[in-house]
Amino acid sequence: MDTGLNQSQKDQELLVAQWLLSTPGFFERHPELLAQIELAHSHSGKAISLQEKQMALLRSQNRDLNQRLSEMLRFGTENDRTQSLMIEWLEGLLVTNSRSATIEGITSGLNQLFDIGTVHIIPAEQISEALKTASEKAPICGDIHLAKDMLSADLLLDEGSVILIQLTHDNILLGVLMMASTDKEKFSPQMGLSYIHQLAQLAAAALFRFQDE
Repeated sequence: MDTGLNQSQKDQELLVAQWLLSTPGFFERHPELLAQIELAHSHSGKAISLQEKQMALLRSQNRDLNQRLSEMLRFGTENDRTQSLMIEWLEGLLVTNSRSATIEGITSGLNQLFDIGTVHIIPAEQISEALKTASEKAPICGDIHLAKDMLSADLLLDEGSVILIQLTHDNILLGVLMMASTDKEKFSPQMGLSYIHQLAQLAAAALFRFQDE
């Protein structure tokens, strides 16, 4: 960027800058200079002292730190709430005494935890060959229309996003967990799925107790 300075002025300024860097405590010994040195304000363009410039920078940094702290506290509160609900969900699954009650506990609990919209377990005997094959290696995740040829019409939404993940325990297929939302961005191929896998493993373990029913 052209500063309008000739080479001689640039060399002199470089010497001044180097001297200041090599002379620690200069402004501490000459604090009056801080109020006399004027800089352009970053927004208004109005001349302000170096002290005012530093104070403005510190206030800006303080605002940023406060905002980050507020976000951390908010996320911490949300995580605490999610953890409490998760424990309640697991406690509920541990005391169910039938397959139907367990299915209800899984689906309603997940809906409460994540405000999904539709949570459904497709029984193993009702899983289409297309769905079984497609979901065998990895969850199906993304636009709801990805599943249009795999699900019955009563389970499909007109628009939205979906996750379909197999529920298996001891290599036995117990069903497919379907979570669907009218929000197109709720589930996407880019989202991390390790948490979903953990939920599916817990749900499958709860269902496995009633495998003989």
